[in-house]
Amino acid sequence: MSPNTTPIERAAVPPEQLALAREICRPNLVKQLMRDNKLAHSFGMRIAFSTEMPLVAKRAGYSAVLMNLEHMAMSIETMKDVAVSCLNVGITPMVVVPTCSQEWISRCLDSAAQAIIVPHVNNIEQAQMCVNASKFPPLGHRSVTMVTAMTQYTTNLSYAAIGEVVNDEVMIMPMIETQEGVENVEAIAAVPGIDALLIGCADLCMEFGIPGEYDSELFHSLVARVAAAAEKASVDGQKVFVGLGGLEPRPDLLENFVKKHPSIRFAMAGRDLALLLAGMSKQAATMNEISYRL
Repeated sequence: MSPNTTPIERAAVPPEQLALAREICRPNLVKQLMRDNKLAHSFGMRIAFSTEMPLVAKRAGYSAVLMNLEHMAMSIETMKDVAVSCLNVGITPMVVVPTCSQEWISRCLDSAAQAIIVPHVNNIEQAQMCVNASKFPPLGHRSVTMVTAMTQYTTNLSYAAIGEVVNDEVMIMPMIETQEGVENVEAIAAVPGIDALLIGCADLCMEFGIPGEYDSELFHSLVARVAAAAEKASVDGQKVFVGLGGLEPRPDLLENFVKKHPSIRFAMAGRDLALLLAGMSKQAATMNEISYRL
């Protein structure tokens, strides 16, 4: 006997349950800023894993802290502690997972992440895997758990209310950084539940044989294609945005892209190591100049 594939009719969530869920669920600042047509931006962790860093980032004016589990040795426990700290100070905890596998995406979300960036998403099947792992039904197939920091560990709300509200606050962001990804970007962007596409600028240029050539016509055409795909996929009141990773040394280009493409509303904006080294080098140079004049 074949399984019943008739679409399930879901009862509407009672308004009072939805209102309470929205009150309890921690808001996603990055998503709010993008919806308000502002540029959201993240501070990247590479060596400084203290749970005090989200407060420092908030004081500095960042809207998110980004933890890159693809490229650095951070444990899931440390990621959870930093993410909870982000929620407590009101900025978005973002995590780059190593792969599009369900166990990475859902586990990071259950551990307080609000935005998941998935590298090397090349086709519609991988994009659907991202949605399935990050969104509760009916959009995806994320397993339900009630006791999370994002919902302040509440246990008195229905699964339906939690699912609807959390789906709206959580962000899933496939990275477009290969030739195959660019070829399939329109289909990837159109998968229901995709919130944004992140262009991995360095890897994308490497893949197309133009490493570091951010002023090239080819790179600009690739950015334009991804942005156009996001704009085309923005239908029925749902916006698909675009983020840029790796362009923080070129604020001139970043501003040009943001003004030219209304879907580009997120940017990675520096990592702790680079910012520390720049500040320390400047301060040390000042002290050394005094020393040389003695």
